[in-house]
Amino acid sequence: MATFKATIFRDRQRPDKSWNVVIRFTHDRKVRYISTTMYVTKKDLTASFKIKNADILDRCNDLIKAYRERVNELNLEFNSIDIDMIVSYLKQKRDRNGISFTDFYHYWMGKHPEIKGMKNYKTSINAFCAFMGRDNILCDEITAKTMKAFEESLKDRPRAQSLYPNSIKTVFNAAREYYNDEDNGIMRIKHSLDRYKPVEQNVAAKRALDVEVMRAVFSLPYKGIRRYDLALDCFKLSFCLMGMNSADLFNATDFDGKTIVYNRTKTKDRRTDKAEIHVDVQPYIMPLVEKYRGKGRVFNFCEQYSSMADFNRAINIGLKQVGRDVGIDGLQFYSARHSMATIAVNDVGISKYVVNDMLNHTDPALKVTELYIKRDFKIINVANSEVLNFVLGQTEGRVRADLQTLQDNNTQ
Repeated sequence: MATFKATIFRDRQRPDKSWNVVIRFTHDRKVRYISTTMYVTKKDLTASFKIKNADILDRCNDLIKAYRERVNELNLEFNSIDIDMIVSYLKQKRDRNGISFTDFYHYWMGKHPEIKGMKNYKTSINAFCAFMGRDNILCDEITAKTMKAFEESLKDRPRAQSLYPNSIKTVFNAAREYYNDEDNGIMRIKHSLDRYKPVEQNVAAKRALDVEVMRAVFSLPYKGIRRYDLALDCFKLSFCLMGMNSADLFNATDFDGKTIVYNRTKTKDRRTDKAEIHVDVQPYIMPLVEKYRGKGRVFNFCEQYSSMADFNRAINIGLKQVGRDVGIDGLQFYSARHSMATIAVNDVGISKYVVNDMLNHTDPALKVTELYIKRDFKIINVANSEVLNFVLGQTEGRVRADLQTLQDNNTQ
């Protein structure tokens, strides 16, 4: 049984000759003390140091009443909850207006600086606040109906219509996990967004290039412009290395002369296998790999650029001109990855399950099965070889000549 009593620590008199009033909380024969903002002096105490001041006692009784009401919410008759967790729950400030979602959102962003694309989360909350018409939004207001209305307001912006609601839902779920303790019946945010499914954007239609465009990219001559040539080379590297991201081109460290082994930066912290993948370097791309060989990492991009952000910026600037040269406005680096996957399935006839592995994705439907199977990277590398033979085979003479020139230059 949980009990409360107002008291003081007789041996903890303050320099001003007062004592802080504390609430003694007893539960399961364990005792904890909760400080208050009330203080008493000797005239407020009896000879045995018990509180006698009526005003202080009334305030203590009001506080104890509030504590009892909160303890009753925990249903301790049915739930076994540690005393320290109960005390933590009692100390939490109860906002009569509810929990601020926007305050938690900014707190969450500050706690996760490692997340790639944090800029998108910032843009999402700004757009959501603009939609709601104010800067302070409560968790109680984040409902499926509200999210659907927010999504509808973005219908003229397909990417934002998918990205922004997904970001809001992600942080809302994080708030539920932070404030709730379902095992012990503590539910400060009682509703969920399980019924709300953010609209999915068909990014492949925008990003994937067809075979002829990819061949045109590989046939482009260098211009002697650093960012242009870098963007062109990195785009080729990504396509030929099974859609390797720029972050992984920048960070990868393991290469034995034949196979690059790396953990995908975007998902390695969210997967039990650390998103490890083994990519064989095919003959088509080996000269470019050698051109950019690094000292401590696979590639020397970290030696040329002080940060990943600077490296990405240089690629994106160069890709704009590369895109214009092949008739694609706003060419994105991710197009190399999307194009590899699309051509593999639609043109070469490779199974979607194999392409799923080439992209280093996880299939939720096979999640349990994958726990029983040791991953074999031979299949995806054979598939990658087939894709490159299909795309580059018809321009093999031109491509091989250009790459051989690169190789010769590197040896001089």
